Order: sequence, then C-alpha cells, then structure tokens
Amino acid sequence: MVFEIASYESLKRAVDDFCAFLFSLDIPDERIFDSRLAAFELLGNVLKHSEGGAKFSATVEEEHIELKILGAKRYSPPEKGACAEVYSEHGRGLYLVDSVCTERTVTDDGGILVRIKIR
Repeated sequence: MVFEIASYESLKRAVDDFCAFLFSLDIPDERIFDSRLAAFELLGNVLKHSEGGAKFSATVEEEHIELKILGAKRYSPPEKGACAEVYSEHGRGLYLVDSVCTERTVTDDGGILVRIKIR
C-alpha cells in the first residue's frame, strides 16, 4: 500500500485505510494500535519538520508490519527517542514509536523504516 500525504487530513485518511487493511488480515488489535501510533507520530513529524508532504508505504510480512515514510525533503529523526520531561508538552513521539517497534532505521533514500512484530 502506498499513500501520498500532503496534509493532516490526508494523513488521517491514509492511516485509517491502512488500519482497516490490517484489520481485514486479522492482525491483533494491539499491533494495529501500535501501527497507528507509529504512523501518526512519524508522518506528523515529517509534515511538521519537512516541506512538500510525504509518501507512506506499508507492507505485511509473515512476522512484521513494515512502515516506510519518505518525506519530499529529507527528514532524519534522532537515532534514539528519549522520553521528555514530565511537564513537557512535546517530545514523547519517537520514544513511543521506539517502544512499540522492533526496528527504526533511516534508509539510503532518506526514508524512515519501522518494523513492528505481529505476534
């Protein structure tokens, strides 16, 4: 599945369609939740920190859900997400993504690749 993301509205539509697809494959609800969280956080970061939108692709393998986000302009998040201070209003997104995925890397073309174990 490949989606073009140009706004927060198209982000929401794409993630909803992706989660409906996961549901149709009988993916456990917890992994659908994890995938939704990762997609919203990463795509939101790309829309906020990069210009020109993004491409969001997703595949399901035997044991993993793979999400790839490729911004129109390269956006490389920090290598490791750290939890923000208790009273901070921002800064928990990558920490949460890292807590639900088995792997988060930056690809050669500047995309962000996330793998989430299904079972």
